[in-house]
Amino acid sequence: MMQRITLAVIAMAMTLLSGAQQVENCKAGQLATLVDDCNITRLEVSGHIDARDFRFIADSLRQLVELDLGATVVDAYSGDPLFGNSGTYNAGEVPCLSLAGLTSLQRLVLPRRATALGDGSLAGCTQLSTVDMPAGLSRVGDYALTGCTALSTLTLTAALSHIGEGAFSHCTALQSLVISETPPADTVIVAAPQLTIGARAFAHCPALRTLDLGHVARTMGAEALADTGLEQLDLSRHTQLDSLPDWALTNSELRQLSLPGSVRSIGDGALMNVASLSQLTLPATVDYIGSYAMAYTTGLKQLESKPTEVPALGDSVWYGINQSAVTLRVSPQSLTAYRSAQQWCNFAMASLQRGDVDGNGVVDIADVNIIINIMLGRDNADNYEGRAYVTDDSNIDIADVNAVINVMLARLLALRRAAALAAQSQQQITH
Repeated sequence: MMQRITLAVIAMAMTLLSGAQQVENCKAGQLATLVDDCNITRLEVSGHIDARDFRFIADSLRQLVELDLGATVVDAYSGDPLFGNSGTYNAGEVPCLSLAGLTSLQRLVLPRRATALGDGSLAGCTQLSTVDMPAGLSRVGDYALTGCTALSTLTLTAALSHIGEGAFSHCTALQSLVISETPPADTVIVAAPQLTIGARAFAHCPALRTLDLGHVARTMGAEALADTGLEQLDLSRHTQLDSLPDWALTNSELRQLSLPGSVRSIGDGALMNVASLSQLTLPATVDYIGSYAMAYTTGLKQLESKPTEVPALGDSVWYGINQSAVTLRVSPQSLTAYRSAQQWCNFAMASLQRGDVDGNGVVDIADVNIIINIMLGRDNADNYEGRAYVTDDSNIDIADVNAVINVMLARLLALRRAAALAAQSQQQITH
């Protein structure tokens, strides 16, 4: 009996081993000659590879469950088109469409020295749940991982500067994507790159709850975060962004949104049907809000508009919202202008006094204390709906404290002047 069990274990081990192969010191274009069995499920390669080797993997190794290319170097190749219409493939780049549609692949280790994922390079790998990304990856091409429906978490490094159109779209199980601000110990980055995010980059990712963009995002394309499960999004430090693009967050689960002080426009449909968003602060820089930008954002209860000049509006910006039940807070000097402006006039108006951090209608020492507590980490700026950013920049610091004190002093001076004028008038009446 024991002998039978031993033989069974040996047979199982041989079966497992027969499904795996390790190729060492590969030369570019030679992988096909070094793989013994095209039915293997695990492959580990070291050495040099190019687009021809990716073509062999895509055509002949359709049973792969694990693919480890970490110890390979991707060489340039120029010749007949292998993927799409191009016959030229760059060094350090996983070629476009090269591993697309490998539906058995579950774990992938990309070449550690690669710097780019080509367009559609991993598209439609529906079982792919683990991807080890290169430390120096700077570019994720258009639709590079679209439709990777088993991928749940992903970490990218500080070298990243470009996320292409639709790069992570339709990754329906993706819950967390983090771009680290700190490069790995063996990677030297002279300056943190500015990030560009293409249209529909994360669209249709309903499970996405955590998105950390790391370093500063410079541009964002239309529908970049449409139909996601994001509940919180803090863009306040991304001060290169000058717009929230068209349909950027439409149909999302957003509850909290912080915009940077650089935003000048809110695009068409940008927050359409974001029913969970109850309050929003528009930075002082906003001068235009597009058509249907907040249509059907039916949970909205409070809107704070910091621009002193009333922003221009597209058509039906707040269509489907009962505006009379929404409080619009604006500065005292612009209250009349907002009340007379089309669409704006339909809100319930309230005056917003600069420096009134706690929103009780009075600027006093309590507001100073709140800012100090935020600076010391004892309180959170998110609790004050953007009012703690008194100087309208992306920082809360001593300048905000000084600004509140100046408002208090100006108010005190005005009261003293009023009292002096009243006393002078009384004296004139008496005499």
